[in-house]
Amino acid sequence: MTSLPLSVVIAPVSRGEFLATALEAMAAQEGAPPFEVVVPIDDSVAGVDALRAAHPDVHFVPVEGTAELGQSDDPGIAHLAIDRRRAAALAAARGDIIALTDEWSRPAVDWCAEIVRAHRETDAVVIGGAITCGRDRAINWALFFMDAGRYQNPLPEGPAHFVTDVNVSYKRRALEAVDVWREEYHETRLHDALRSRGERLWLTPRLVVAVDRRDLSLGDALRERFAWSRLYAGRRAQEVSPGQRGAFALGALLLPAVFLWRQFRVSWERGQHKTEFLRCLPVLVLMNLVWSVGETTGYVTARGTSAD
Repeated sequence: MTSLPLSVVIAPVSRGEFLATALEAMAAQEGAPPFEVVVPIDDSVAGVDALRAAHPDVHFVPVEGTAELGQSDDPGIAHLAIDRRRAAALAAARGDIIALTDEWSRPAVDWCAEIVRAHRETDAVVIGGAITCGRDRAINWALFFMDAGRYQNPLPEGPAHFVTDVNVSYKRRALEAVDVWREEYHETRLHDALRSRGERLWLTPRLVVAVDRRDLSLGDALRERFAWSRLYAGRRAQEVSPGQRGAFALGALLLPAVFLWRQFRVSWERGQHKTEFLRCLPVLVLMNLVWSVGETTGYVTARGTSAD
């Protein structure tokens, strides 16, 4: 298989509704070496024929066994399809560097060029970057502070413990050295496996991605928070002892206060979005509470979804 300097995997996370604009952001990249765009698809992803016609150079990778999951109205079950499609796309990518983002994300025009440059400048095998909020609504800002607040600029450059899965890139040799991502991609599991091998994670403010959840409703956002946190905790519960599960369940009750303090502290230290933080505070508190309930449910039941 012929390699390329860079592959970019764009994960459909909303049944392909926003893939067109994500692919346009890739077509607008400037100053990058040759790269490919890889999009994993199944029958739950809409509009693929039109996307193929508009973007003939994009590699659409068919994925078996995820369509039914992707069509589920349960966000937790649908997320299983996302994780499995991401794994299939990573396996199909040909790049010496493999970057990962999703259809809600709009990378800056120099994103691809900066990824390649960052990997040439450091031996870190995982390099991630900054996130900005792509829409000025209270719900969108609350989601930003909850999901990506630690990645807001000015982002300190250097070694990191966490890297977001919508702005992350890997040296291919590192992915080939571990197998934990081949069935389902979970960034925390993969990054833990790489760290256990002595590899480094790195963050840089030069890689910037704007996340735009468009006009997502509060109800859908809360359902998503509950389902995703339950999925995370249910997976984790299956890997620990019953005693640890109980301790994690009790600890999850403290998460609203812990999360809010962390979100506040980072926002005030970075200093760019204080007004937006205060404006979305009621929504953010509610989302933190729902996340805590979801995690507690996952630990108590040891089930990631209602279908488990």
